[in-house]
Amino acid sequence: MKKWILGLFILSSGAIADFEVKMNTRALYKDSFEKLSLNQQNYILDNMDKIQSITEASLKKETLNLKKEKFIDDKNVAELILNTDGSIKGIEFIARSNERRFDNITKKVLEKAAKNYPKPSEPTPIRMIFEYKIGKMSIGSQKGNEQPKATGEYIQNLQKGTTRFEHTMKQQVREFETSRDGFINGSVNPGVCASLKLLTENYQEISNGTYWAYSINKEVPKGKYKLLVQTKETCNVSIQYP
Repeated sequence: MKKWILGLFILSSGAIADFEVKMNTRALYKDSFEKLSLNQQNYILDNMDKIQSITEASLKKETLNLKKEKFIDDKNVAELILNTDGSIKGIEFIARSNERRFDNITKKVLEKAAKNYPKPSEPTPIRMIFEYKIGKMSIGSQKGNEQPKATGEYIQNLQKGTTRFEHTMKQQVREFETSRDGFINGSVNPGVCASLKLLTENYQEISNGTYWAYSINKEVPKGKYKLLVQTKETCNVSIQYP
């Protein structure tokens, strides 16, 4: 399956601003892409370059003020139905961001950009991942490349199964080691009580294998890893690894 990536990268002094739109048919549509009509599939595959440039232009205007901020790390997944006359049938969020303002920015970008998209021969669903990132990943009191101290409850070993994370600390890092190559799977309960980030031993972020911030499904080689858990409320985190 062909992958599409629509990207916009803005550099600002002292920080990296990475406001990116991704369209990956396998991740976004999964089996539902094959259920689209041939006209819908061809429209999506044939018009990505044009949709990319239009969306980037709109996104650039809407994110100018975000470059003044020191740190942002958020994303959402949106879907719209593009009609044959160029109008859209609503904008739905498959996954919302942690902050409402990013959902509002995404909606505004799509409302403006969609007016200039090529018109399909039949109503067609368009899905996109919007990522908002500025600065280096911040973990607790970490600055730059300095690693946080492993004290108290801050860094502990993470066992397989379900671990309860109280909301009092809001952000915690747990270590674990896989015994062989295989998949790391993680989920939270209830609902979206915490976001999960899979990290290398040296705190480099690894794609979690899904576009959901609160689940992990990632194939990795044998090695040592860390899990960054950012709670919104007291949360049960289930993790399985080989």
